[in-house]
Amino acid sequence: MDILIELTYAAIVFVAFKVLKIPVTKWTVTTAVVGGIFVVGGIFLCMAYYHPYTPNARIYFQTTPIVPQVRGKTIDVYVKPNTPLKAGDKLFAIDPTPYQARVDEIEAQLRFSQKRLKESQELAAHSAGSRYDVEQYQEEVNQLQGELDKAVFNLNSTVVVAPTDGWVTQLRLRPGMMAVPLPLRPVMTFVHSEDPMLVAAFKQNPLQNIKPDFNAEIIFPAIPGRAFKGKVIKIQEALAEGQLQPSGDLLSVSTHIPEGRVPVFINITDDMSRYNLPLGSAAAVSVYSESMEPLALIRQVLLRMVSWRNIICFEGL
Repeated sequence: MDILIELTYAAIVFVAFKVLKIPVTKWTVTTAVVGGIFVVGGIFLCMAYYHPYTPNARIYFQTTPIVPQVRGKTIDVYVKPNTPLKAGDKLFAIDPTPYQARVDEIEAQLRFSQKRLKESQELAAHSAGSRYDVEQYQEEVNQLQGELDKAVFNLNSTVVVAPTDGWVTQLRLRPGMMAVPLPLRPVMTFVHSEDPMLVAAFKQNPLQNIKPDFNAEIIFPAIPGRAFKGKVIKIQEALAEGQLQPSGDLLSVSTHIPEGRVPVFINITDDMSRYNLPLGSAAAVSVYSESMEPLALIRQVLLRMVSWRNIICFEGL
């Protein structure tokens, strides 16, 4: 950004000497150089403080790693990558045979125990049986009922469904693969159909000139030549660099503590529906405060110059 300001000033000086025919003397050259240092430096410093800019912004979105509740071989995958899903739609199914067999086994045991309980109750009612037998069979029925509830839950868990509206991306699960209930080994990643968040990371210096409802402009490398309007929603109340977790260690203040950038949440007010902008795309953001408003125009021009620069892209061969 500072290079663009310097080049703009250099172009003005070139026009003054070549087009306007200002004499080239030691006084005019010295005035142009010293004046450039103060003018360009002053504009850049004031603009960076009152109308901050950051190239460190990104569109963030919420995902959920899908981990099955039970272990088993995958027999069917119902979803297709990047296809919209509703909450409760089937994602994949695990072979239910061992879990169905367990349910059948417990149901048979439960029916037998319920029959024994009924018989013991009838005998006890006619003083031909022991109350102890009734209590024992009642406890057995209650225990089997609990085991049946757990077995039915495991059986139902062989079919995994979508937690919310959304879609699955980069699907790698295939029939025949083992699905294991390990949090570190999710079988797929579910993307929620929620509004993505544009988060810009600003330095702490101009933080007092970034407030909710301040106007902002956003540019994307994926959409060169365009600047989009936005509003500041909120500023992150706490920084990750300062968080403390329960520990037996005392707080140690080091001279090399990283400053940490401040996450600022931006709402894009322009319509972005006609642009192909993947979630996670990078961006650059300018925020315009209510102070030094004339410098905001320079910031807007420079921001658009950076946006047009994004049309130039080279990959190493």
